Amino acid sequence: MNEYAIGAAFGALIVLAVWVSLYWRKRWIESYIMEEEEPDGDYKIILRKKSPHQKIAVAEACGIYHLFADGSEMLSTNKAEDQYAEAIVHVPMAAARNRESVLIIGSGAGITAREVLRYKEVESVTAVDLDPIIVEMGKTFEPFLAFTRGSLNDPRVTAILEDGRTFVENSTDRWDVIIIDLPDPSFHAPGLNKLFSVEFYRLLKTKLNPGGAMAIACSIVSTMPEYLAAIRATVKTAGFHVSPYHWDYIVEFAIDWGFCLATLRPVDVLSLEPLVPVKHLTEERLEDMFRLPRYLRVDWDEDEVQTDNNTLLAEVLSGEYRED
Repeated sequence: MNEYAIGAAFGALIVLAVWVSLYWRKRWIESYIMEEEEPDGDYKIILRKKSPHQKIAVAEACGIYHLFADGSEMLSTNKAEDQYAEAIVHVPMAAARNRESVLIIGSGAGITAREVLRYKEVESVTAVDLDPIIVEMGKTFEPFLAFTRGSLNDPRVTAILEDGRTFVENSTDRWDVIIIDLPDPSFHAPGLNKLFSVEFYRLLKTKLNPGGAMAIACSIVSTMPEYLAAIRATVKTAGFHVSPYHWDYIVEFAIDWGFCLATLRPVDVLSLEPLVPVKHLTEERLEDMFRLPRYLRVDWDEDEVQTDNNTLLAEVLSGEYRED
């Protein structure tokens, strides 16, 4: 083999090695941060860990920190996260008759607890989350501590490391407000179905004090309004008065989050107003959130509900749901 051939072969090996390296780096990154979830622009992964439940990563981009669980973003220290937290917390707090005791299922690093603690009448917050690494980061990781104002370290907060359903089933407590902020159910995480089921909502109904209110995060509904409709039907079947609402908080990206407000009594949602000073949730904005745009108002069979034994919401999210 002449020198030219040897050089060409060597060069080809280098190209192949670079390609293999880039391929496996991409595969590695996607196992912690899905491509469609990556932060805009240049970013660096500053932490990655495997908890008993999922792969966890923290990325930093332009001074903003992003927390990922199994590739999906859970928390970002930015304005959009503030808006989301205001929507899921201050609506049920305004609708509830009392606000002394609050249960958060899916408390994560503590952004919802931060907003709950802004109410002087709150005496106790029970913050339930399954993942010990995420909770520990909420208590000790400086960027998250600064963003959540150390909410999980507040003496009024009791952090519980347990599955939300298991905790509620074994608890004798009752609460004035319940906030459910969980990942979407999927075929890869079938246990989550039981945290969105009519059976679970019926159980939660027995755990609310008279005049209580509950808020449920209903994911990004911009492209799947059926998901919001299915949760509304499920909560209604459990015996609640249900008012769906939304927050198109990143209009430029056409992202619209859905929520359901569930109460034990009828509530005039158009008369609700924030009870504490907030950055983004004005009285007018709150009223507009309950006026669902046309694209979110879909026909839905009220008998089609999530149960402990079906995969309705996972089918809706995956596009596999078909009406009979």
